[in-house]
Amino acid sequence: MHWEKQLNKNGYVQIKNFLPEAQALSFRKKILAAKHHKTWDLLTTPYRPLMSIKDILTSSTVDKRRHQQAVKALQRRQFSFSFYRTGNKHEKAHGSGDIHRTFCQLLQQKVNEPLALDGEVTDTFLALFMKGQFINYHSDKGAGKYAFIYQLSKGWQHKYGGQLELYPKRIKFYKKSLQPEFNSLVLLKIDHPMYHSVRVLNNPAHKQRITISGWLV
Repeated sequence: MHWEKQLNKNGYVQIKNFLPEAQALSFRKKILAAKHHKTWDLLTTPYRPLMSIKDILTSSTVDKRRHQQAVKALQRRQFSFSFYRTGNKHEKAHGSGDIHRTFCQLLQQKVNEPLALDGEVTDTFLALFMKGQFINYHSDKGAGKYAFIYQLSKGWQHKYGGQLELYPKRIKFYKKSLQPEFNSLVLLKIDHPMYHSVRVLNNPAHKQRITISGWLV
């Protein structure tokens, strides 16, 4: 079965070896060259009163209170998340603009025709997950037709966590777990709907869960 048929039938598909390995390694190398969290935004669920707290870029200390608050919300079974992502204000520092443009061109060349798309890629971002970070159960309703997650994590082991957990039957106790796999692309059909989450990470500092994500409209 072709991947586009699997996507329409199941609501998701994982395409392995999505790009030539040299291109995937180039993306990974560029991202790791500027992976330091001070050139990224810490994104957490903005529960008050800490929603206005931001990392001070001139300081070597990370304010962990927002992450701690997101963890508490997770424990209370509220929607919450905590991870680092690139932001436009730091584009020069992490070079994400060039990475986004190149990746989006390659993505559209490969998926637009099979999916009968003629729209754009919206709100792409690079994401970096550190130990203890996660994304809770949610859907991307209204963001576009398809969500994509391109994996650049290498040498990943199951014990590190960080699996993309999918709920194709729309019930929390039935899920499909996808291991972070280098150079693989996951597509989610948003109107399926395809609820999903990222399992809490327990990775060592030298192993990074790195993705390029966004939506196709």
